[in-house]
Amino acid sequence: MNANAQNEVRKDSLRAAKVEELRKFRETLFVEQLSLNDVEKVKFFAVYDEYQLKLREAKRSFRNKWEGKKPNELNEADAELYFKDAIALRKLEVQLMETYTVKLKPIIGMNRAIQLPRIEREVKKELITKARSMRKKKKGAAEGGDARPSEDRPRRRRPAGENPVPNSPN
Repeated sequence: MNANAQNEVRKDSLRAAKVEELRKFRETLFVEQLSLNDVEKVKFFAVYDEYQLKLREAKRSFRNKWEGKKPNELNEADAELYFKDAIALRKLEVQLMETYTVKLKPIIGMNRAIQLPRIEREVKKELITKARSMRKKKKGAAEGGDARPSEDRPRRRRPAGENPVPNSPN
């Protein structure tokens, strides 16, 4: 029983360390992409993290309300309500973006603020790649070897209907 509790504590601390590593990686990517100095960095993340928290809460609330319900299985009345909730979520996302862009403008200027959506997409891709890399390194270490560098790259998904071997029939 005691060993099991220690394993859980160890897993939690490892998970926390990984989350912290990804948070620092995310911060570094934003600092590089936005060319933030130390003062801007502190102010930017105070506002940006608040924005991300409110956005995450809004999305979580929508998901929780509609959890387990598939849009194609809803009756007309529920479909109408789902649509209204989805539109309300989008409006809230836009409102939050507007509010926090205004808050970020004095910190980083409007030129860098309008680049945030593109930078967010790039950072998200990099974070996913890094998280996968960390997972594969863990797996490789558990199997007695390190992951190959080529495994750090995201895999290209083949479009539907594309043959894996050229000139071969479907």
